[in-house]
Parts: sequence; C-alpha cells; structure tokens
Amino acid sequence: MSQRNIFNFTSTETDIYDFLMSHKDEVIKSNLRNLAKTIHVSPASVLRCIKKMGFNSFYELKFDFRNKLQAIQVYCQSDHLIDISRDFFNRPLLDQYQNTITDIKNVIENSKMVFFFGIGTSGILAEYGSRQFANFGINSFYNKDPYYPFQLIEKDISSTVMIVLSVSGETHEVIKQITSLKNLKCKIISITNTSYSMVAKLSDINLSYNIGEEVFPDEINATSQIPVIFLLELLARELKKK
Repeated sequence: MSQRNIFNFTSTETDIYDFLMSHKDEVIKSNLRNLAKTIHVSPASVLRCIKKMGFNSFYELKFDFRNKLQAIQVYCQSDHLIDISRDFFNRPLLDQYQNTITDIKNVIENSKMVFFFGIGTSGILAEYGSRQFANFGINSFYNKDPYYPFQLIEKDISSTVMIVLSVSGETHEVIKQITSLKNLKCKIISITNTSYSMVAKLSDINLSYNIGEEVFPDEINATSQIPVIFLLELLARELKKK
C-alpha cells in the first residue's frame, strides 16, 4: 500500500490498519462483525479502511493475508533453504561464471582501488566483501550510506572500481548512486539476483545468481544471500591468483 493512502486515513482508520497488520492470524480466522467488535469500531469503518488499502472486500483481504502467511511458512522451513542452496551449487558454476570472472579480474587489476556499495542486507555483505578482499591483499573499502554525496567528488576517481550489491537491482537509491558514479567514470561491477534489472543494465559487468526471490509482507526481501557470499569468496580467491 502506498504512503499516500496511509496519509488519507482518518485516526480511526489508522487504528484499524495497525490492528489488521499486526493481527493477521486473527483477521484470517474472524468474520467482519466480530473483528469490528474486537477493534471497537463499526463494520462499515473496517470496510472503508480495507478499501483504502486496495482491497475490494474483507474476503479479498483475508485471502491476501492467508497467502502471504503461507508463503512465510514455506520460506522459513529449513528444507526450503537447502533446496535453494542445492539448486545453486548443482549448477556448473565455474563454467557459468568463468568468462565474467576473467573480465572482472582484468578491470580490478588495472584499478587503484575497489569500493563496495550496498544498503540494508546488501550493505552488510558489502562490508564483508571489502574485508574479504583486504584479507587477500586487495585494496578495498565499503560504503553503506544510500545518500553519500558521490556527485560532489571533484577528485579523479576513474581508476576506482565500484562493486554494487543489490538483490532486486531496482532500489531507487542504489540506481541513483550508480548514475553518479558512472558520471565520475567509475567502472561498475554489480552482483544482483537477475541480469535484467536496472542495476545490472547500468553496470559495466554483472554477475547474477538467479534464485527464487523471497519477499515477505511489508516488502521485506529475505532472498537467500548464500550465492552472494559464494561469489564474493570466489572473486577474492580468483583475484589472488597471478
């Protein structure tokens, strides 16, 4: 739901919305009349709130909540994570990435510094990647600030390589930073889930790992990052080779 709709809520509708979002199990099991009684509002008020949330009926809201909760239950099962990992590591990974890894090695070996960038979970992995590169003697740093003013840099940083991590490859702040860095003539290497995302298309070189995306309610992206860790480790070790 967009923030615009939230801002259009009355104070009563805001209370209803907060209850619905924090009591999904109860909403699924309840009927409209009993739910309204629990929240201490009228059924009509609940319906108005639901329609502002983008649903046509109470049943449609329940259906959406039920599907999302079932998806979370599947994603949270350990077997699901094992299946994702098995699917990824059963691929001929070295053959799949060999040419791209060679291109990345050539770019980094001709650069003066490697800079990792990401936000959220990708920011944490950017820090990890930077440290792992340093462990193998590669001059590298990281930045997790989505609003860092790269566009104000006047010094020539064209010999810097930026490795950008982004699961969706569509995060507005990441795209904006890449645009600023490209204007500064930085080489952009990205690691994303798909090769057709905007971040991938803006990059000079892209590594994509192509696994099932897992997005929980409230747009929480919980897609496994095991492939990203593998690719960072692989890059660091390949760069160490002479």
